[in-house]
Amino acid sequence: MELRNPDIKVCGIYVHIPYCRRRCLYCDFYTEGSVRADWPRYVGALLAEFRHRLHGVEGEALARAEEVTLYIGGGTPSLIPPGEFGHLADGLTGLAGKTPAEVTVEVNPDDVTTEMSDAWLDAGVNRVSMGVQSLVDAELKGIGRRHDADTARRAFDILRTRFDNISLDLMFGLPGQTLESLAVTLDGILKMRPEHLSAYSLMYEERSALTRLRDMGRIEEVDETLSVDMFSMVGERLAEAGYGQYEISNYSLPGRRSRHNSAYWSGAPYIGLGPGAHSYDGADCRRWNAADAGAYVKSWLSGMPANHESELLGDAELQEEMIMTRLRTCEGLDLDEFGARFGLRALAALIERAMPAVKAGNLQAKGHSLALTRRGIMLSDEVISDLF
Repeated sequence: MELRNPDIKVCGIYVHIPYCRRRCLYCDFYTEGSVRADWPRYVGALLAEFRHRLHGVEGEALARAEEVTLYIGGGTPSLIPPGEFGHLADGLTGLAGKTPAEVTVEVNPDDVTTEMSDAWLDAGVNRVSMGVQSLVDAELKGIGRRHDADTARRAFDILRTRFDNISLDLMFGLPGQTLESLAVTLDGILKMRPEHLSAYSLMYEERSALTRLRDMGRIEEVDETLSVDMFSMVGERLAEAGYGQYEISNYSLPGRRSRHNSAYWSGAPYIGLGPGAHSYDGADCRRWNAADAGAYVKSWLSGMPANHESELLGDAELQEEMIMTRLRTCEGLDLDEFGARFGLRALAALIERAMPAVKAGNLQAKGHSLALTRRGIMLSDEVISDLF
């Protein structure tokens, strides 16, 4: 198959580690218990998949890219034993044929030790993303996290002695959370001063344990008005501390945006490895692996590609994808780029659909781009869907 988008600046590699010691109550991602992990076999399967896929259009995209990023996510990548982690990182970098500009690993606070941190550093990791979520113990317990606030602080201190690029995740809208308790978490995080912060509103996903508890009346969902106030508090406190909101849920100090995730929002190609992982060729083809770790390992180690599906996206789907991803960013949607890709008629139709949101103060013109206003960010799902 011929590469349909030869002008590639960034190509991402995403590696999915599906194993967890315990599933968080809000999670509906594909995961399995860590007792089922055979790490040498799993790492061998990941490298086998990557080796195979380098012979296709994705390998060409990777070869042409000016910059490569590597993101090891999950699940819980911090459960991988040090030796196997080094084997995985070295193997991916060697097969790619170039050193990734950014190598991120997701970690849980209670997995962070001096030994593990040294192993990540030795393997070439230069960015760590740690899921803190809250610094209030009752809130952590309420969502099924396996660490407490003191563990998160100690983990950060260990990481800080080795890494100068740390991202922390926090969540708001947690059961029982108040503006006052959110302020406690923000105070603690700003004292740590990570380079990057991702802040997410708690979502009650259909298949999650937390949703079942809500539906049984065991917990109460935070009022929407309070959730909006929490989002405003996060943005205001971080702005005061020098963090820029460069995407709806992401904030960074100057020069510390996530390169890997920024490439997603710009429509760059990425290769997803592992069961349940998704890929995109940067043009019009999406692919996703079957979410079955056992079958995945067995297939790749026997020399047979594991089950996957793919789809070609039509113009309507590609337009929606571009609108959705670009409007999540502070730069917004480049209208010249949209018109060049989809034609002047499609551009005119988009502008017509956007006018009510502009008049309502939810969208604004920034040069030749459309971007969400502060008010529009609060209503982003509704504003973006109205443009489809």
